[in-house]
Amino acid sequence: MWIRDYETGQGLSDEKTVNLAYLALFTDGDPITFAEAVKSEKWRKAMDQEIQAIEKNDTWDLTVLPSEGKTIGVKWVFKTKFNENREVEKYKARLIAKGYCQQQGINYAKVFSPVARLDTIRIVISIAAQKSWVIY
Repeated sequence: MWIRDYETGQGLSDEKTVNLAYLALFTDGDPITFAEAVKSEKWRKAMDQEIQAIEKNDTWDLTVLPSEGKTIGVKWVFKTKFNENREVEKYKARLIAKGYCQQQGINYAKVFSPVARLDTIRIVISIAAQKSWVIY
């Protein structure tokens, strides 16, 4: 069997095709669950950095839950960031709220987004320069 057969799937049994597809999707090694991540020092360090950033930026306020209120869970998301040479740049852990169970006016009144993507800022500046807009 040749490497090109793995690219096309030609000559592979169904079981091999499924295993190969699974391998292709999940080979980056990023943990899926907290239990997986907490076993590794690099991911614990990334989680510590995320908690420090949350505290530094005053992202959350600890409040008393009203009697009619429901708690909203959180989830850790882990991603290995690579540079242009596919070398590991950093390990990123993000703590996100499970906002899909919230209802506006009941669980939240406003939305907070802590960062703007650098690409977005570049596009806005580029458009402003093309249109000769004055930016103060």
